[in-house]
Amino acid sequence: MKNLLVIIISCLIALNSNAQNRSSELESFENNYTSYFKLNRESVFLHLNKTSFLKKENLWLSAYVYNATLNSPHAETMNLNLEIFKDSGEFVASKTVLIAQGKGSVFIDLSNKNYTAGRYFIKASTKYMENFKEDLSYVQAFEILGDSADPNTLKDISFDLQVLPEGGHILADVRNNIGIKLIDSNGSSTFFYDGKLLNGSGEVLLTFKSNQFGLSKFNFLPTTKESYSIEVTTENGKKIKKPLPNIDVTGFNIAGNNLNDQIIFKVNTNASSEELVKDKTFFAAIHQNGNVKDFAFQFPKDKLEVTMNVSKDSLYPGINTVTIFDEDFNPILERLFFNRNNIGRKRVKASVSSSITDSIRIDLKAVTAINSNSLSVSVLPAATKAYKPRHNILSAFYLKPYLSGNLENGAYYFSDTNERKVDYDLDILMLTQGWSKYSWKDIANSSTPKLVAHEKGFTIDGKVSDRNEKKENTVFIKSEETGLFEMVEIKEDNTFQLQNVYVQDSSSLSYGLMNDRNSKISKPAIYATISPNKTRSELKDAYSSRHVKVTDNSNVNFNDFLGDTESLDTIQLVGENKKTDKYRNDLKVIKPEVTITEELARRYLFITDYIGANGFRVLQGGYGNLVIENRTPSSLDEGRPPIPQIFFNGMRLGADTSPLVYLKTSEVESIIISKNGLGYGMNGNNGVIEITTRKGRGIGISSRETIKEIINGNGFTTDKEFYAPKYTSYTSDAFKHYGVIDWISNINLKQNGTASFKVLNTLQQELSLFIEGITTDGSLISEEIIIKTN
Repeated sequence: MKNLLVIIISCLIALNSNAQNRSSELESFENNYTSYFKLNRESVFLHLNKTSFLKKENLWLSAYVYNATLNSPHAETMNLNLEIFKDSGEFVASKTVLIAQGKGSVFIDLSNKNYTAGRYFIKASTKYMENFKEDLSYVQAFEILGDSADPNTLKDISFDLQVLPEGGHILADVRNNIGIKLIDSNGSSTFFYDGKLLNGSGEVLLTFKSNQFGLSKFNFLPTTKESYSIEVTTENGKKIKKPLPNIDVTGFNIAGNNLNDQIIFKVNTNASSEELVKDKTFFAAIHQNGNVKDFAFQFPKDKLEVTMNVSKDSLYPGINTVTIFDEDFNPILERLFFNRNNIGRKRVKASVSSSITDSIRIDLKAVTAINSNSLSVSVLPAATKAYKPRHNILSAFYLKPYLSGNLENGAYYFSDTNERKVDYDLDILMLTQGWSKYSWKDIANSSTPKLVAHEKGFTIDGKVSDRNEKKENTVFIKSEETGLFEMVEIKEDNTFQLQNVYVQDSSSLSYGLMNDRNSKISKPAIYATISPNKTRSELKDAYSSRHVKVTDNSNVNFNDFLGDTESLDTIQLVGENKKTDKYRNDLKVIKPEVTITEELARRYLFITDYIGANGFRVLQGGYGNLVIENRTPSSLDEGRPPIPQIFFNGMRLGADTSPLVYLKTSEVESIIISKNGLGYGMNGNNGVIEITTRKGRGIGISSRETIKEIINGNGFTTDKEFYAPKYTSYTSDAFKHYGVIDWISNINLKQNGTASFKVLNTLQQELSLFIEGITTDGSLISEEIIIKTN
């Protein structure tokens, strides 16, 4: 039994003899609970380069996937589906992002005619999420700015005043905490002042006002002889009134207090409920993600309350749910508490180390030691109004998975503003949640779910007709974009299948039919499909609305603000300096690029021969078994194989180096070899090799008469290097409020905790950095930093 470690109950309680018989019931409860969370759920966060875009601008984002049970990047997730909807819920597009070790990045072209001015939503989900009854998808809004909406064309926005008693019940004749929440018809929180608790005669019993999120609470002693109502006044003077929910004559309530080193919760009943508690055993469970600590308790004789103090060292990091059960294990009360102790957060500082005419160098530094990591950084003018996500990575992984409603500005609860006020506001948020998003009815009826496996890449299914079954039993499949080359056996029914492959959306795959006897290749009569298909679901009504809350840009002149723009292809974009024939990577570190000439191709038959002559050891044991190691491994990776990073046509190769086996040097257009990996972060410690093949190259294949090319309508959406729009002015309010300076989708802090990058000098006195990231041990990085440029 997973009993709570540190619990102090206000009175020592001697449980009756029947309590010991409850151990089997507790064990059954624990088994149901842990079984319900047996499968590790995925939490997703999308980091957009900004959330408000101008026409001619495009969108970049990095996606993070987290395993909350293991507190680590979700290593099993590979296919992340993105669906884009208009505010009305109309489907626009679907993308698939490649996730590796919990991280992936993608570019979304907004120049398509489907993207007109208005509000949009990106929904991120996986097929694996179908295993769970809860909606685990992540939704982020963005907007394309245009002419400001005429307020006369919009109907009056309505309001929803919610009265939320702590624990879910208002109990007569005892003190009750009542949470208040005001939202508008857009689902947005609405500040109110002059809140009042009124009795049936309209007399004001007490007053209160909300915080910036439209949340408030008050404490009062209700009686069943009186009726009560709440009245609040919005900022525009509109009064909204609502009666209190029914007051229970008998029953229970809960009152919680979140202190620095402990939480205190009190379970109360009233005099009318004495028979409900006399000699009865109750149960309390503190739980999170399948982990549970539970215990039994009774009300002391002639007492109507039980107070429990729980050390935060005994709690789980993040949201802990306290549920009180009656003797039949029916849940009767629930309260959420947030525990900041042991939150897996790493802090990062930023500064400008140099500023010259056309560029600014920005240095990042981890405050404490940090493991291998990956960060994304959006660089915007300090006065930006274009970055307003609902979440940062901390709130997306520590708050959102446990809350049943929408959360605004989740980053606030992890900010460095007044800590006492932030914690107070966070506890009001917990109080007003009522019950968590997980249904106890579902948990009680827990059974092993039907497992929908993680999607890992794509599957190519094909069928060949008119083949010679005695000699033609193999089909090859290749892609010049990704380096894919596979020989696949044709089955007796003329079908073939290739599973778990990396395929790029809208790229071409080439198919050839192999003659087993003479190895000749012929053009097949072939039909092929790629699965899984692009997703097309629906957007929940909770996100879309008739009344679009658009950004007020009426005072900004966008006329002629943007010139012609273009987006650059490929994941790893190289720039060529014709004078020096040098390569400059994203971190502005210059390295030599070698163009493969006819002379080099004659000297080195295979590209691995050239690599072996330039500082690397090539160990080849046959097709599909190729290992490349640095002859002078980095001391930073002592004890690990000195394996370099290898990029093939922009795609990073992992353990599968088969695209390089028997790759002729004549088929390579250029190669970059960096033995020390300078500029590539920690992952480049053992060197970096980048290979770009010639278009139209063949592996013994050069004629279109012998292959069939099919354009994919499916596959992973590729990333593109960030390309800043051509703004006509960097000093205008339009740029200061809505412009973008840079986006770095993938940067790594080295083992010493540092990293650097350069951005264009747009003559801003201050810059805003929005940094999100994750480490291999599951620590999270989230910073909003304003830095001075001089």
